[in-house]
Amino acid sequence: MQILIADDDLTSRSMLAAISKNWGYTPIVAEDGEAAWQILQENKAPLLLLIDWEMPKLNGLELCRRIRLELEDAIPFIIILTARSDIDDIVAGLEAGANDYIAKPFASAELQARLQVGKRMLELQAELNKAKNVLTYEREVIENIILKMREATFFDKTQLRTLEIPVENISGDILLSAFKPDGTRHLMLGDFTGHGLTAAIAGPAVNDIFYSMTRRNQPLLSIANEINQQLITKLPTGLFLGAIFIELNPDNNLTIWNCGMSDVLIYRKSYLWKTIKSSLLALGIINQAFISTAKLKVESIDRVYAYSDGITETINHDNEEFGQERLQQAIHKLLLNDKEINYLNQKASQFRGDAKQLDDITLLELSC
Repeated sequence: MQILIADDDLTSRSMLAAISKNWGYTPIVAEDGEAAWQILQENKAPLLLLIDWEMPKLNGLELCRRIRLELEDAIPFIIILTARSDIDDIVAGLEAGANDYIAKPFASAELQARLQVGKRMLELQAELNKAKNVLTYEREVIENIILKMREATFFDKTQLRTLEIPVENISGDILLSAFKPDGTRHLMLGDFTGHGLTAAIAGPAVNDIFYSMTRRNQPLLSIANEINQQLITKLPTGLFLGAIFIELNPDNNLTIWNCGMSDVLIYRKSYLWKTIKSSLLALGIINQAFISTAKLKVESIDRVYAYSDGITETINHDNEEFGQERLQQAIHKLLLNDKEINYLNQKASQFRGDAKQLDDITLLELSC
């Protein structure tokens, strides 16, 4: 293993290089902090560093700070070597980014032992990085498989506007849309517990049930029951699917099943007309009778909004939620001013500021 020795004293530098070589290391020497920094810019630079505190151009603490600040891809093990031995000095060295601290004069056995600790730490880190790379590759493969399985090849966009903004590559939300052979429209918006890969894993099965049964002219009630049964059987404890099912027939009869989701909002002439609250449990928990939450006669001017809680639970730096009231106001302005659907995401983003998006955002607008 290579070791970088940075010391402005020639005698100390030569001595450290000689004994470290006897211990099986490959020493690379630098006469000051700036020279050490230049070495660290090279490919395959040493990761085990023995750095003197007092050096010209760039002292040991300044070098530590620069390493920790600027070398994001490398995580070296840094040992500070100095005649200073006060507790305050030791603390200052560790706070600057050093992993260990040896006070001069030192016993060679102590230095050898501390270098061995550094070597073991770097070897463990290398093993962890290797395992992480394998897991990252396998995750990407699984994500690509799920994305292909969830491709919206059957998704019908007629009279729909949508927002889909995942936190990670794969969303834990699902959005499905299709027409039965008899012209009845089926919509489903679902929100799995959590987000990302774990939440999305059951999505392809839900897609398949929804689209295959819709093509076979099955009623949405039967589809909801089948999805629930499959999720009860296959999902682990603690993972479930909140869902909104919307059925709109050619005569503009609208039926909604709200299973543990945020309120469905129906607007007429740009104003909130109906609010459909959840009256059913999320899917994948228990067997339940899917009694519809609402049956309405709608008009062509009506707009139906269903959404996952990622948008209403958007949080700003003051820990305030965007909330349903702000969403309702944003929808009202969207309709009054004939804005694009992304206006709703813009309002939520403005509210969030530079705070992090914590959950997947999915929203649909259905023009009846």
